[in-house]
Amino acid sequence: MEKIFTMKEAAEYLHYSMSTLRRRIDAGKIKTFKDGKLVRIKESELQKFIDGIPDSNQSDTTEPMPVEKEAAQLSADKLERR
Repeated sequence: MEKIFTMKEAAEYLHYSMSTLRRRIDAGKIKTFKDGKLVRIKESELQKFIDGIPDSNQSDTTEPMPVEKEAAQLSADKLERR
């Protein structure tokens, strides 16, 4: 039977803070499921994430956070108005 992690256990397993784990989940990099009202993560999903982590020599290719996208769009809009 596959191991199921709580958010806290998954964060410890990955050596991440809870907020970093939440950001990875929100970005769609780690899939979760609900057990009632509780969020759970399958060990296989954590392993998929680990296997997909680029090594430290590669550049970070993550998508900008929504706030960064919004800020970039606002800047572009201001330039167009000039």
